[in-house]
Amino acid sequence: MRISTIQAFNNGVSGIGRNYSDVIRTQEQISSGKRILTPADDPVASVRLLQLEQQQAMLTQHKDNLTAATNSLTQEETTLNSVNTVLQRIRELAVQAGGGTLSAEDRKSIAKELSEREGELLNLMNSRNARGEYLFAGNLGKTEPFVRNPDGTYSYRGDEGQRSLQVASSTTVAINDNGKVLFENVTNADRVLNTNGVDNAALAGQVPPLPATTIPPVASDEQRVFMSPGLVQDNDTFNSTFRDGEPYSLVFVSGSEFRIYDGTGADVTSEVPGSGQIDPLTSNGNVINFRGMRFQLDVVLQEGDNEQDLDALLADIQPPATAGSPGIGTHSFTLQAAPTEFATTRSSTNASTAVVSGGTITNQATFNSQFPTSGVVLRFTNATDYDVYAQPVGASSTPIASGTAAGPYPSTFSVFGADFSLSAAASTGDEFSVQPQFQEQRSILNTISRLRQALESAPTSPAGNLSIRDEVAIALTNMDNGIGQVLGVQTEIGARLNLIDTTTTDNEDVTLVNKSVQADLRELDYAEALSRLSFQTVILEAAQQSYVKIAGLSLFNKLG
Repeated sequence: MRISTIQAFNNGVSGIGRNYSDVIRTQEQISSGKRILTPADDPVASVRLLQLEQQQAMLTQHKDNLTAATNSLTQEETTLNSVNTVLQRIRELAVQAGGGTLSAEDRKSIAKELSEREGELLNLMNSRNARGEYLFAGNLGKTEPFVRNPDGTYSYRGDEGQRSLQVASSTTVAINDNGKVLFENVTNADRVLNTNGVDNAALAGQVPPLPATTIPPVASDEQRVFMSPGLVQDNDTFNSTFRDGEPYSLVFVSGSEFRIYDGTGADVTSEVPGSGQIDPLTSNGNVINFRGMRFQLDVVLQEGDNEQDLDALLADIQPPATAGSPGIGTHSFTLQAAPTEFATTRSSTNASTAVVSGGTITNQATFNSQFPTSGVVLRFTNATDYDVYAQPVGASSTPIASGTAAGPYPSTFSVFGADFSLSAAASTGDEFSVQPQFQEQRSILNTISRLRQALESAPTSPAGNLSIRDEVAIALTNMDNGIGQVLGVQTEIGARLNLIDTTTTDNEDVTLVNKSVQADLRELDYAEALSRLSFQTVILEAAQQSYVKIAGLSLFNKLG
């Protein structure tokens, strides 16, 4: 094969260039410490490194999320510890307030500290995190969750959401708890209203029939029997049996015996332990347990009363309406579940002086199926027409209903089965918040507020002492339920923090493995690279020297 001179030169230069390129490449690897400088160096390893780098970025994000979750939960736990401390002090004050020998001034002094603790608790419930977001507002971090209404009650303005962060490829952890779950949905022991005197018109058709005349309420100066509001002892029994038979009539038929009739007139006294027998003058003989409820009857004798003749003092029997039916005494009580109440507030930016008040359920079925449990906002589009929005209301919220509240004023209008009153004509843009206060739950703040108001206003009389005793019993039961609710959430927070600790360890282990695999694929073996560089240098030098000799070969060197 004939090789031209130019071909020989080109082959020599090309070979030297390749060898020089190999040396430079190895030198660059040694300088950078990396085996792969471009994907062409190792395509398979390059793809694997790209995958590992993506995983590393995800692990780094998970690490940041773990830190953020830890900080958020730690702050929440610290805040709840402070809440528990305040609740325990309030509970001590409630126990102290139950003392029967306290004067009105003593109770007012306790009420003053309760007021301070109430404010402290409100501030804790409205705590913010480092980013300025409210801890207990659910997903509405910029909305103040708890506000005090003009009537002294409290409303929750957050939502029932819970924010979460992804801390592993298939693991998320909740980083907050909403105030509805923590402080609002507290089981309320006070769910039954009892009124002195029986409305016989409402009990028409009872068997045995009651007298046709209505028994008037006993005047306060004549009242000797006081009945506590009642405490829910068994929530399931209360919901399944008590509600089905209301309203009930508890009627004294003698000084030591009573009867209970349900809403249909049936005698259900046999369901009470002791079958209606009672000793109202003893501490252990005046308790009535009935369909999940616990009531207490107290007799306060007046001057000149003979405790040996309770029949005359308590029963005051009227003649029976028909033969065989029991007589009815003036010391009678009507028992029924407390109705849903409403907290109504007007926006501070309203242009008019109109106020929405009241709140009476007129269609229970419609209310149960349509009225949002979180409450509604009424936004007036003109003086009489309004749109209804479900709370919480945001920029993208749309009306769920509309209505009209026209004069003359006060004007009654209905929202989803509940009637309200508007005091005057509204202005365009006026907003009113309406939030139902269901009796099944009572917020911790409302329990404390109610006890404080009772201590501030109750007289130092036998009736006043009994009302304070009942309010203290309700408050203590509700406070215990509330403390248990907070402790339950704290337990959940502890479990989440344990999950975070475990996930953090796993994250660190996976990160180490990831970095180790990346190092194996990317980093240079210096011993191998230096040996290769020496070998490549020898080859380059040999190529250069051989090229010089070959380039110097010529037939002209043989002439002469």
